[in-house]
Amino acid sequence: MAIRIQRGLNQTVDVTYTLAGQTAAVDLGTGFTGEMIIRERDGSDLQGKLIDTLSTANARVVLVSSPAAAGPNIQLKWDTEDSEALPNKTQAAVGDLRITATATGEIAHHIRFGFDISEEVVAKLPSDTL
Repeated sequence: MAIRIQRGLNQTVDVTYTLAGQTAAVDLGTGFTGEMIIRERDGSDLQGKLIDTLSTANARVVLVSSPAAAGPNIQLKWDTEDSEALPNKTQAAVGDLRITATATGEIAHHIRFGFDISEEVVAKLPSDTL
C-alpha cells in the first residue's frame, strides 16, 4: 500500500516500524539518524528523477524516543512549503529510508516506501482571465 501525499498540503505521516517476528515498535529515538530519498517511479525503474529528500537533520524525519508498543516510531513531515516543492503532477514514487546508528555509522535499518503523489489544483494561474 502506498502512502498518499498531496502537493501543497501540510501533512505528517505516522509510521510504525517493527522487526520481523516482533509486535512492539522499535525504539529509534536515541543513537540513530535517518535520511530518505524519494524518486519518481516508472514501472520497475527506481532511478527516476529526484523528487524530495527528508532527514533527521532537516527535522522532516522524526525518530520517536520511547514509542508506545503500537507506535508510531517514525514520522515523515511535509510542511506547506515542502509539499509545494513537489512536482505538480499525479505520479508514483519510491523512497528508501536509511536509519544509521550514530555510534558506528552503519545502516541499522532500511525501509522502502511507495508513494502516490497527487497534484494540486492551483487556484489561479497568471494566464487565467475572468
